[in-house]
Amino acid sequence: MTARRLQRSARVAVARRNARAEAREGQGVTSAPFDAGALLIEPTPRAARAVAIALIDAIDAEYPRLGAKGDTEALHDFRVAMRRLRSWMRAYHRELSDSVGSKTLRRLAELARVTTDSRDIEVHLEWITAQGGTLQPAERPGARWLAKRLRAEKTRADAALRSVLAEEFTEVSARLRKNLARYAVAVWDQEPADRWAATAAGQVQEAFTVLRRCLAAIEDLDSDEQAHRARIAGKRLRYLLEPLAGPVEGVPECIELLKRLQDLLGSMHDAYVFTRVVRRHARTQPKSKGGVTSRNPQKGLRALSRRLKTRRNEAWTEFTTAWMERDFAALADAVHDVIRQLQDIGGAGVEIERKYLLRKLPPEAKAAPVAEIEQGYLPGSVLIERVRRVKTADGVRYVRTVKTGSGLVRTEVEEECSYAVFKALWPLTKGKRVRKFRYRLADAGQVWEIDEFRDQRLVLAEIELRSARDDVPVPDWLARCLVREVTDEPEYVNAVLAR
Repeated sequence: MTARRLQRSARVAVARRNARAEAREGQGVTSAPFDAGALLIEPTPRAARAVAIALIDAIDAEYPRLGAKGDTEALHDFRVAMRRLRSWMRAYHRELSDSVGSKTLRRLAELARVTTDSRDIEVHLEWITAQGGTLQPAERPGARWLAKRLRAEKTRADAALRSVLAEEFTEVSARLRKNLARYAVAVWDQEPADRWAATAAGQVQEAFTVLRRCLAAIEDLDSDEQAHRARIAGKRLRYLLEPLAGPVEGVPECIELLKRLQDLLGSMHDAYVFTRVVRRHARTQPKSKGGVTSRNPQKGLRALSRRLKTRRNEAWTEFTTAWMERDFAALADAVHDVIRQLQDIGGAGVEIERKYLLRKLPPEAKAAPVAEIEQGYLPGSVLIERVRRVKTADGVRYVRTVKTGSGLVRTEVEEECSYAVFKALWPLTKGKRVRKFRYRLADAGQVWEIDEFRDQRLVLAEIELRSARDDVPVPDWLARCLVREVTDEPEYVNAVLAR
């Protein structure tokens, strides 16, 4: 699905949802369902709250399962739901900080921490049970002895967990929901300036960069701390992507690759942690009585330790020879494609500016920072590609830019290039070049750029906007030289002036 179709379908979904929201009297976040396709083009603060409330709903749905007998996945699912919410609120802290205070976040963190011991022991017991049928007869007493001790520890951990949750969970959940629902839904007749898609693109890019850095820090099998950090970084990237799985192509593939990474690094980490648990219990094991060694747990504990070492080695081998050599490249490609889609939907790379014709160069410009610009345009009619040399007091920069569209809102993709690239492309621009001085003046929090053309008698003023709806008051110093606004007059586009 193209970015244009994604934007169109998202706008339709927004219009329909907003119509329903207007028909109902309250316009809080809870008045609309969680629809990622619609939320992508809404402001980030609203989208972040809508997703957060959906994550709280998921936690509330898992909570009653904790008391159900025989539900072996209840604690795991509740813990994952908590992690998703905490990771989301950490990523969107800036957008949510005015609704959720640090005290509430600390209480949420404590609720998540109190599940750790019970879940870790649960995982260890599941693994011991899976080994039982393959252990030698002389090794089984050790496994049973360790399992019995772990079950006693789990009973105590479960009691502590139930106590804390009974006292804190309902109140924290209700407080979070109430605070997050205070943000009002706005109904726009034009596109919002700060789309969630654009913010999500930045969040995904940052999270992937952190993951890549963490993976690079893993040097060998003993880099357990670094591997654990990489696993956490992979989870955070996954939790950022999960709400986007419906409307953005490639997200499910990213999630599957991250799950595989999580399983491999998790297997390594669990084996490392459980080996230490086995050794700790081995130091407290009772001495054999009457020379009867068959019931001494030491042999079984040694067997479990060997199997944990084998498990860790196998996970390491698969991580280094399969995931890092093959899956990481696939993940990088998929993530970058997701980022591009989000940028397209969110309007990243869209240039919104107004342009004004001036009678002369304002006297105030002469004291402003100035750059000498030479730019040329390559052959083309739909996509306008230019190369530019910019000389300032700080040195010389070379920039390559592609633009499309006209008027107030245009798409622009720009990157710096080397002198070699500039030198190779510059001859292709012969006959389509402009030379100008550019002055930059700050006024009332906005930056005006005044272009004084050197190869023709022309002075233009430009200002870049965040939204096409922004009102632009012309300052007095500029108004004294103003002829008219020429934003929609194609003859004042630089590519036309270069002919």
